[in-house]
Amino acid sequence: MEIQLFTRNLEVTPRLQSYVEKKVGRLSRYLTDIDEARVDLTVESTRSNAHRQVAQLTVRTQGTILRAEERAADMFAAIDAALDKMRRQISRYKTRRQDRWQRVEAVSY
Repeated sequence: MEIQLFTRNLEVTPRLQSYVEKKVGRLSRYLTDIDEARVDLTVESTRSNAHRQVAQLTVRTQGTILRAEERAADMFAAIDAALDKMRRQISRYKTRRQDRWQRVEAVSY
């Protein structure tokens, strides 16, 4: 799995980069055929301090794109929330994929 890290209005520290690589690398436990994971980290100027840090996570698999976006006051919290959302999406995607295969097998007999 290739992990791409892009930032806007934010300087990437070694701690932040290793954190993202470690956390996003764990997604391969949930879905083994991930081709690419793109992480976009942004600091926006908003009225609310709780929504300034934005983490977007895009995962590409065989013909499917899964995307999650979260906002928080802390960048690490935004990354964790986006990863939690992505895990739920992967779970839902795998369930749908299995259901389709089971329907095809049931029809073919």
